[in-house]
Amino acid sequence: MLPLVLMVMWVFILPKPDVSNTENAFPLFLYAFQSIRSSRIILIGISLLMVVLQAFFLTSVINRQGVLRDNSHLPALLYVVLMSCFPEQLSFNPLLFANFFIIIFLNSLFNFYRSDTAVYEVFDAGLFIGIAALFYWPCLFLFPLTLASLYVLRPFEWREWAVSVIGVTLPFLFFGTILFWFDMLSFNSIRSILEPFYKVQFSTAYNGTYIILTAILAVILIASLWRFSRDLNTFAKLRTRKFLAIIVWFFLFASLSYLVASKRTMIGLSFLAIPLSVIISNYFLSLKNQLLAELMFLLLLAAVIYNQVLYFLQFTTL
Repeated sequence: MLPLVLMVMWVFILPKPDVSNTENAFPLFLYAFQSIRSSRIILIGISLLMVVLQAFFLTSVINRQGVLRDNSHLPALLYVVLMSCFPEQLSFNPLLFANFFIIIFLNSLFNFYRSDTAVYEVFDAGLFIGIAALFYWPCLFLFPLTLASLYVLRPFEWREWAVSVIGVTLPFLFFGTILFWFDMLSFNSIRSILEPFYKVQFSTAYNGTYIILTAILAVILIASLWRFSRDLNTFAKLRTRKFLAIIVWFFLFASLSYLVASKRTMIGLSFLAIPLSVIISNYFLSLKNQLLAELMFLLLLAAVIYNQVLYFLQFTTL
C-alpha cells in the first residue's frame, strides 16, 4: 500500500519542467546533484526510492525503541504523505539525503536512555547532525535537541555535553580538510559555502489552494499536541513519555530551522515530516473512535491530491 500511495502523489512530478530543488543546499548535495543532474529519470527514481526507504527506516526505529504505545506502520504512511503534501516537495532536494541522517540521529538520541555511559551515542548524534548539515544546512538547528535529550534522559555529565560539540564539528573539519588538500579552499569557495547564512531570500510562493491543506494539517497538529499533553502522564512506560517529549522538542527545533532558513518555500516543511509523522501517529493510535481517525486521514490525503491535481493542470492546460 505504501508504494502505491507514494506513486499516486508523486505521479504529478512528471510534467514539472524542473524536478530538482537546491534550496538551502550545502556542498555534499550540490556535488551529488552535479553528477546526475542530466538524467531526469534517475532524479525521479532516486527521490521515490529514498522517500520509501526513509518511511520504513523511521517506522523501524520508532517500533524498536518503543516510542509509541503500540507498534504500528502508521508513521511510515504518514511520513510518505507529509513528504508529498505540497508540489514543491515533489523534487530531488537536499532533504531527501539529510533526513536519512536525521533518522539515524534520532535513533542515537533514544539510545541515551539508561546507558551506563552515553559518550559514544552522544558523539554519534553530533556526527550525524554535522553530516546532515553538509546536505541541508538548517539541520544545524537540531543540535540543541542533543542537549535537550541529555537533560531529559540522563543525569548531567560534562564529558557527554562536550563530546556532542566535537561530534557536530568533526564533519565540517573533515570537509574543510578535503577542500584544503585538493586546493579548493579559496576565499570565493568559502564565501559561496557561507552564502546561505547571510543571503536571505523569501522565495515562498503561497498558493490559494494551500489554505485548505494547511488548515487541515494545523487542526490535526493542534489536536495531536493537545492529546499528547493530556495523556502524557497516562503512558504505562516512562520511556515512552520521555521519547515522545523528545519528539515534541524535535518538532519545535525543526520549526525554528524553517523560520531562520535563508530560502523559505514549502519544501522546508519536509524537515518536519519526521516529528509530525510520530506525533500524529500517536494521536491516531490513541483515538478510541477509529472511524474518526480514518476519516481525518482520508481528508488529509484528499487535500494533498487536490493540491497536486491543480498543480498538474497548470502544465497540461498550457
